[in-house]
Amino acid sequence: MKSNGYYVYCIIGGLIIIATVICGIVFNSGIDFIIVASLLEIIIYVSGIIIYNQLFKQIKSIRLAVEKHNEIIPYQYSEGEVGKLSASINNMLEKLKETESKQKKEKEFLRDIISDISHQIKTPVASLTVFNDILLNEVEEKHRPMIEESGLQIERIKWLVLSMLQLARIEADAITFIKKEVSFKRVINSCIDILSVKAKEKNISFNICEDDSNIEVDEEWFKEALINILKNAIEYSPDESHIDIDIKKTPLETRIYITDYGIGIPESERLNIFKRFYTIHSNKVNPNSVGIGLSLSKSIIEGMDGKIWAESRFKDECKGDEHSYTRMVISIYS
Repeated sequence: MKSNGYYVYCIIGGLIIIATVICGIVFNSGIDFIIVASLLEIIIYVSGIIIYNQLFKQIKSIRLAVEKHNEIIPYQYSEGEVGKLSASINNMLEKLKETESKQKKEKEFLRDIISDISHQIKTPVASLTVFNDILLNEVEEKHRPMIEESGLQIERIKWLVLSMLQLARIEADAITFIKKEVSFKRVINSCIDILSVKAKEKNISFNICEDDSNIEVDEEWFKEALINILKNAIEYSPDESHIDIDIKKTPLETRIYITDYGIGIPESERLNIFKRFYTIHSNKVNPNSVGIGLSLSKSIIEGMDGKIWAESRFKDECKGDEHSYTRMVISIYS
């Protein structure tokens, strides 16, 4: 089947010949002149098409090689501007490969270092936990708050090391996410069960949508991401409030909305909340927060080809009857 370009070339060629014949008739040129002129124009036109097609094929070959990223452009284009272009692009691709390889090695090195550190920390932290429990049972009442705080800090160290190890493994591409369809309600209910004690401390309830849609995710890792997001929502929610959890599915994506009605996030800080070790509001809500939970959640969700962002209204930005809130939006592509 002929392409549209083929018919365009034929039409243009035909129009050139017709124009030549008309000009020959208008200016009373002989039939021999008209024939010779038409043939010359056809030869020039066809030669132009051949040269154009050849150049187009070369440029297309370069484009395809660039899109594949890992493929070097053939050096058959060694002359002219196209040859220079292919050589320049090859140099650029080589530098990109070197940079990518270097970054991968650096990530793997970081992962190994953190893994080694975490293994080295496990034994002393376990010993500190035992010592702390013994002290808690034997210490005088006036010293008990200090020992309890010590226990909290030990648990914080354990959680921080584990989270850093997970984050390093994800960023080093050392984890393969195995996605399959799972029930959203089952996943979210499992996360809420894990956080139930923390929610009861503040008398916080959860409003979960009735939609029991399936989502295509790596269930265990996605639960890890959701737990960090819900934990953050509980910490920033006022006592005796609620957290809304909703899901909306389209042919292209599934969106999950987790909304708390705390003090919200100032507009100047919304782009930073997913950065590692970044905390908002000067840590007034949770002084023990280290700012790694949302960063880990973002890495997990993006590792499954999803996206996450925050929508919020800070308490000082409210007008009239408006209420402050923070809504985490997770987009999972179908």
